[in-house]
Order: sequence, then structure tokens, then C-alpha cells
Amino acid sequence: MTITSAHKVTDAHMHLPVNYQSFPEKRDALLREMQKNGVSRGVIISDSELESSIGSLTDCAELFRGHTDIAVIGGISPYIQYETQLKVLETYLSDGEVVGIKLFCGHEPIFLNAPVLEPIFDLAAKYTVPVLFHTGWDNAQYTAPHIIRETAEKHPKVKLVCCHCCYPAPTACFEALLPVQNVFFDISSIADSDPSAFKKHSNRRSIKPRSGSFSARTSEAATKKRTSILHEHCKSRTGTEVS
Repeated sequence: MTITSAHKVTDAHMHLPVNYQSFPEKRDALLREMQKNGVSRGVIISDSELESSIGSLTDCAELFRGHTDIAVIGGISPYIQYETQLKVLETYLSDGEVVGIKLFCGHEPIFLNAPVLEPIFDLAAKYTVPVLFHTGWDNAQYTAPHIIRETAEKHPKVKLVCCHCCYPAPTACFEALLPVQNVFFDISSIADSDPSAFKKHSNRRSIKPRSGSFSARTSEAATKKRTSILHEHCKSRTGTEVS
């Protein structure tokens, strides 16, 4: 796809690059890469760790404060200073500096429908923001389609964004979750030689941003071809499985 001035490209799933020392350097490198690839707006997703090469919730919220073309999604974990981080997250949500929440199910041993996550879905409903969550790859059981469906039906007012579409089984993901009105798809990190699943569901509904503002409440880029600025990051988690 050739990017021209007529195209407005939004990358809906970005992380800070890891091969720079300081966070300002990482931010500036990411903005340069966006400009180079014709990406006009983007959604940056923080880690749930408090010290991370891709930035914590606080790191990313502070780093992109005032950047109107960048929206921040805040990562959070029930394993890491949970009560404190819930308060921090709510502060940023109430100020509009964070516009969504990210759960790293699978990277962390926790099921999407675990009762301990209920305060997160309560915050999402209160501030009308989406909850993004990791799916697929290794440890896919934590966000299997039936668990996603159960969670979505329990929280019908919360928009759930299924990152990576349960890859390497995107077709099964789409077919299982298409009837669920509050589940949306994010196709980041998917590399598949057979695009038939995406063509079949190319008219999938998308979350629309609020009128007159840019917001991560859109997953429009998840159903269109787009330039991707994805920086691989590896996580090593330990802890007791939560179910």
C-alpha cells in the first residue's frame, strides 16, 4: 500500500521501541518512525510492569501528555501493586490522559474472566473506555473465545478489544465472537499467508471515536490495511495462576 497525503493512517497498537536509553529518546524515535511510514495518529500501549523498557502506565501517560495525535492505553496487573495502580489508572482516566485499559492475559497467568479483574471492568464502564487484552500465541487458554464471550456478556456496556485475534486461529476467533456486539478486533502482530479470514469479515463493526476528538476508542484500523509500527517486547512472568 502506497501512503499518500490523501490517506489518514492510524496505528491502533504501538509500543515504545526498546533500543534507546531514555524515554524521551524512545518517544522521539517512535514519532519519527510514524512520520516516515505515513502514520498520522497512533495508540501507545504501556506495560503493566512498573519498570519496563516499553514504559509503565505512568511513564507513558506522562511521556505523551499534550500529544494530541497519540492516545495512551494503560496496562495494569493484579499481581503488581494492584490497589495502588487501580487508583493511578483511575486518576489518568478521569483526566482523559489514558483512554483505555490493557490486560496481559497469557503473558501473565490470569484468565480474562477472573473475579479479581472486576474492578478493571468497573472502571472501563464508569469512564466509557475499552478494555484491550492479549490473545493467542502461547498460553492462549487464558483468553479462549468462550472466555472472551462469557466476559463480554457479563459486561455488555464495556467494549472489549481482542488483540491479535487469537492467532494462529483468527478464523475460529471471528466466527465465535462475531455475534457478540461488544467485542472488537485488533489485527496487530498477525502474519498469515491466507487472508481469507480477514476478507470474509472485512465489514466488521468498529468503535467510533467521540465527535471532534481523537480517541483509542476506535479500532477502525483493525479492519483495514495499515502501516504497522510494532516493537517486539518479551515478557517473563511468574506467579500463581488466577482463575
